Amino acid sequence: MNSDPLAAAGTPLPRTPGVAVWEAVRADLLSRIKRGDHAPDEQLPSETALAQNYGVNRLTVRRALNELARVGVLRTMHGVGSFVAPQLMRHRIDDGRISLLESMSGRGHNVTQHILETVEHPGPRRAAGVPELAQVAGFGLSDPSELWTFPDFPGPLIEHRYVLDLDETPWCTSFAVVPKALVPADWDGTESIFSALAKTHGLAVRRDDRRFSAILADTRDAALLHVPAGAALLLLSGTNVDQDGRIVAYIVHHIRGDRAEYALRVPGPSIGPGEEA
Repeated sequence: MNSDPLAAAGTPLPRTPGVAVWEAVRADLLSRIKRGDHAPDEQLPSETALAQNYGVNRLTVRRALNELARVGVLRTMHGVGSFVAPQLMRHRIDDGRISLLESMSGRGHNVTQHILETVEHPGPRRAAGVPELAQVAGFGLSDPSELWTFPDFPGPLIEHRYVLDLDETPWCTSFAVVPKALVPADWDGTESIFSALAKTHGLAVRRDDRRFSAILADTRDAALLHVPAGAALLLLSGTNVDQDGRIVAYIVHHIRGDRAEYALRVPGPSIGPGEEA
């Protein structure tokens, strides 16, 4: 920003006795970011410029920037510079909503679903003991022998591949597999497929199993999510069930690691004095 006092030479560096110079630089930069002097995705001045403005060594500035990047406040592009990282968006998966789309829309966010492809599969054909769709997914499935099968809904399957934008910024690439018999003929993507099939068939659909791990963005994810190839992604996979516990959908999300924070409450017994959690 042009109004940023760091743009002017000789910015006084707040100093506290006993605090290292690099820590003082880190604290001052963090304070400026928190109060909005630098917007998300805005590039900071170069290391040389910051060193001149603070009246410190360039290596001191580099250590401060590295620490801010380590904790996720900044993102560094080698050969380009340091940028303010986008603010993390918290998503509660225990909020009782049927999907991310409904969760975030209910909190006032603008959620847009872009359907990339719809594929019909004749059923969970197995190859070498692993369902074909699990091979398509490729990740995050701890027991593939049990996945991509719908004991209560035999027949063809429909796979929807899509991208979700949250407040006009790509959030995740996803796919969902559901029995063809449950897919509403008039579904247009304005609501989640889970909400649509629940309304059409009078089902109470809810999240069931959820598994989390980490992957690196491949070239396809990088292009769709506007991140560099190799960027950290959160991998979420699992099932949705109806009121009778019947599996009605399998889902996989590749979520931007620089945008998402997932939260849930863990129920359990109270721990008494002297007991271990």
